[in-house]
Amino acid sequence: MDYLAIPYLWGGQNPETGLDCSGFVQMIYKKEGLNLPRVSRDQFRSTKYLKFNQVLPGDLIFFAMKSPGTAKVDHVGVYVGKGYFVHASFSKGIHIDRINNQYYYKRLVGIRKYKGF
Repeated sequence: MDYLAIPYLWGGQNPETGLDCSGFVQMIYKKEGLNLPRVSRDQFRSTKYLKFNQVLPGDLIFFAMKSPGTAKVDHVGVYVGKGYFVHASFSKGIHIDRINNQYYYKRLVGIRKYKGF
């Protein structure tokens, strides 16, 4: 399946109709046999902290999109390597962006690893 063709849908959990950020991450992890919580803030709470130099493909990148500079997690993506992450963007659907893009970097809350991944 080409994830990049999937549109954004708030609350979406079905790739046929659309996914939101946490639904996309939950789907990716479920394909690996791992059960993540449904919403990004609960996904954040169920993961462990990583230093930036420890990040590996598959680790989760959390953001505070509505409240930059805070720890109010409301967005999540999956690190894919070389400074890039894939996520469900409200305006672009499933999309790949750079972590150090100023827009995202200002909203970065943390990079975390889910047990078993």
